[in-house]
Amino acid sequence: MRASVRARADARAACMWCGGSALLPSRRPIATEDELMSGARPELNAAPRVGVALCTYNGEHYLQEQLDSLLAQTVAVEEVVIGDDGSSDGTLAILERFASRAAALGIHVEVIRHPRNLGYVLNFSEVLRRCRAEILFLCDQDDIWYPDRVASFLQRFDADPGLLLLHSDARLVDGAGMPLGTTLLDVLGVHPAEVALERSGLALDSILLRNFVTGATCALRRSLLERGLPVAPDWSHDEWLAVIASLEGGLDMLPRPTIDYRQHGGNQIGAKRRSFLQRLRGVDLFNARARQRTALRLQALQALLRQRRVQIAPAHVHGLAALAWRMGWSRLKIYRRADVQWAWIAHDAPRLIARIGNACLAGGGWAGVGAACAGAWAGWRGQQLT
Repeated sequence: MRASVRARADARAACMWCGGSALLPSRRPIATEDELMSGARPELNAAPRVGVALCTYNGEHYLQEQLDSLLAQTVAVEEVVIGDDGSSDGTLAILERFASRAAALGIHVEVIRHPRNLGYVLNFSEVLRRCRAEILFLCDQDDIWYPDRVASFLQRFDADPGLLLLHSDARLVDGAGMPLGTTLLDVLGVHPAEVALERSGLALDSILLRNFVTGATCALRRSLLERGLPVAPDWSHDEWLAVIASLEGGLDMLPRPTIDYRQHGGNQIGAKRRSFLQRLRGVDLFNARARQRTALRLQALQALLRQRRVQIAPAHVHGLAALAWRMGWSRLKIYRRADVQWAWIAHDAPRLIARIGNACLAGGGWAGVGAACAGAWAGWRGQQLT
């Protein structure tokens, strides 16, 4: 155990289990089911600086390594809030042992046991609401954090008070933890131009086409939750919070891995290379259910932009047609860059066409088609939005 973590051993321990019977003997206050529903909390010390939001569900095979990596940080976490989504394997026993170790190090642990499966979006939303720390790290049950993950993220947050959400790349490993020789951004085919776009303050333009902000690599300021929750229907928590952060100019990334991102058959959301035919079959336009889901997502995004009075297209272009204009404009600005190869454009263009098509089918109509063409032409010419 690292010295900086051991130094916390004399601190006051606080370990709590909620939503079910206590697994650990404790004289500290335990939150009741009614308190959980009402949002009440037992009295605690001042809000911690660094917290972890972890969701579990039947994770006994890989959970222990993740928990060990949380305790091996060069800068210690102070709070871990865990939402268990009705596990029926040995997950709860592993969490019980972890809670004892963490309490001995002065780390407050709270475990919320959901009597029924909520799904990962609602589970994470609930856990994030229960967290009290200023800087919150999202955590999956099957990954492994690098020892300097917390330290490197805190350095960036301390240097930039306006930073709301920070994410990173991740090294892909197999079920046994062996490196697969690639990273998350490599497998997703993320071009450096997309990273530059995000880091320039135009992250929304990247998110409109696809999201490469992966929750397991994220940390955020608690203030973002006040602006970003609840998560809009049909959006994942990491995507939606990234959108909110980007609209406030508070989204950035560390362009290096800070976790090992495990790939196995039970991944809730994984990452793997797909052939052209696989990508073609995955295009939303060819799947009625996916098409409807994307339409609802775009409508929620449009409502958010309208509420915040964000101009994304020329003043005469409105509604979902404005989203179509913006997609064409921003992507063609990337395509015209000298460092963007035709092979990457060929890989990316089907996604652009599908997203524009969804915007048009969701309500943009033929006006959306015309707006997308106009936006693409403006982007190819390098025209700025006025």
